Amino acid sequence: MGKIRKTYDATFKKKAVDLYLKEDMGYKAVTKELGISHSMVLRWVKRYEQEGIQGLEEKRGKAKRPNKGRPRTRP
Repeated sequence: MGKIRKTYDATFKKKAVDLYLKEDMGYKAVTKELGISHSMVLRWVKRYEQEGIQGLEEKRGKAKRPNKGRPRTRP
């Protein structure tokens, strides 16, 4: 069986970012407060600092990847 990945909305991610940036909580404190891993907090803070609120929006499944390589041809 595969692992079920939990997803978080932008509001929840923003709360984690705000706790870290505005409330001066450390990564470990934010992790304990919200019950998430420290790597998520690190990633969300980095994205927020680079892209703003758009960096916290869900990206999986939204944009199609460009086709790499040459197209297949059928005989």
